[in-house]
Amino acid sequence: MMIRTVSIWRWQLVFTGSIVAIAVMITAFKPTTLGLPLVIAGLALVVVTTLVTFAVPWHRLPRRAVVILPLLDVLAVGLTTNAPDIRLGLLWVFPVTWLATYFTMPWVLGGVAFSAACLVLFSERNGEPADVLLRVLTVIITLSFLGVTVRIGAQRSRAARRLLERRSEQVNRAAERAETNQRRVTQVIDALGVALVVVDDDGRVMQMNDAYRALYGRDRYGEALPSTAVEYDRRRGSAVPPARTTLARAASGEQLQDERVWLFDGAGHWRALQVSTRTIASATEGKRITLVVIDDVTELMEAAEERRALGAVVSHELRNPLTAIIGHVDLLLEREDLPPQVTAQLGVIANAGERMENLVASTLETTRRAPEEPFEPVDLREVVEESAASYAPLISGSRQELDISGAERLVIYGDAFRLRQVLDNLLSNAVKYTPAGGRIAVRLGWTGDKQAELVVTDTGTGIAADELSRVFEPYFRTDRAVLAGVAGTGLGMGIARAIVEAHEGSIRVESSIGVGTVVTLRFPPRRVKEVLA
Repeated sequence: MMIRTVSIWRWQLVFTGSIVAIAVMITAFKPTTLGLPLVIAGLALVVVTTLVTFAVPWHRLPRRAVVILPLLDVLAVGLTTNAPDIRLGLLWVFPVTWLATYFTMPWVLGGVAFSAACLVLFSERNGEPADVLLRVLTVIITLSFLGVTVRIGAQRSRAARRLLERRSEQVNRAAERAETNQRRVTQVIDALGVALVVVDDDGRVMQMNDAYRALYGRDRYGEALPSTAVEYDRRRGSAVPPARTTLARAASGEQLQDERVWLFDGAGHWRALQVSTRTIASATEGKRITLVVIDDVTELMEAAEERRALGAVVSHELRNPLTAIIGHVDLLLEREDLPPQVTAQLGVIANAGERMENLVASTLETTRRAPEEPFEPVDLREVVEESAASYAPLISGSRQELDISGAERLVIYGDAFRLRQVLDNLLSNAVKYTPAGGRIAVRLGWTGDKQAELVVTDTGTGIAADELSRVFEPYFRTDRAVLAGVAGTGLGMGIARAIVEAHEGSIRVESSIGVGTVVTLRFPPRRVKEVLA
């Protein structure tokens, strides 16, 4: 309704502005014209009509009530036609155009007829009757042509607008249906237990489902959470370099089919994954998009391992009575006082027992657990750099600086996987508790007594002196961390100390509030039990 009122004001103001401009020019060049009563009446009528336009609440009146304004303007122009030698009748263009734009053709023709009547009644009557008639007919024909043309244009404009509105409604309905279908598809994909992620050839994640987010520790927007998952080439093996991760290989166009990947997730659990890739259509020509399908087969492998263990136990338990049976049959066969028929039957038993013993032996062979891997040479520098590479996005996102210095090689005998757990925990704490713009440093080297030393320093919030002695307690978290809402379980440092002690090493934590924290790890080159062995 407000738009309608503003439109009425605009039309009347344009007409009034033109009248005012002409009145100013008349005053300047032909002031005697303002002495004519009809001209003064016409100008006054324009002023009154304009005031009425602003005073009347048009949104409360019916649409046809507005027609009074252009008709009053027609009358005002007709009064001013009394001025000699000034063709003010040209101003009828404004009200006729107004009528043609918003009202039906009878109103347009009525406005033209009213204009002609005003011209006959109020204009100066100089010249022959034929001249006056010609003048009236010219005005009628001109205004009629103008009104019909504007009216046809307005009708076409309204028809085009209605068509656009219908098209817009159709597009909006189609968009709503597409959005609804998209939500349904997303809900279906999120309900799947298989992890799905779509990447382009630049390595950018375009879409992922809830299973992938939960598996790899991602939020709804795809950002890595503080406790990130790490891919390994094998269980308790080496961390996969960033350039060889599942997503990096998929982005490079490498085709994977049921490839086994080991994942150590943020909760500290091993996950056996089966990865396949599929190239899918892209809306952009020359752009490659790859769907990565990741199936968590951990439970299947654990079930297979349980079956293997059960088979091993059963086979082992069967072997003992079989050995006794075969042994006693052999003793009986050595006797010479047995009837031939009994000897033959004992031979059948002996053969069956031996076949069963061979079956049990083959079962034990196929189900035998692989021996536990001993400690082997581990370069702590490589472990630090691999851990730093996995935390690089978080460090960069927090505008922190990480510096690794010291020995280029620092080799000890140990478990690379467990040592990586220690480094991941220490770097995770440093990143979480160091404010944006802070510095994290890792220094490696040998001590005077030939101990491998690794020192992690940060410029974080620090730990109070009365809490420092409790950092290795299970579930302990500092008051500052709890109040700040920093995520954590309080288990990491205790696990780290257990791993370090299993390597016959030591861990020491020093910290000051507002200054930062220093964690020092020391390891012997080889454990005592390995040296003695």
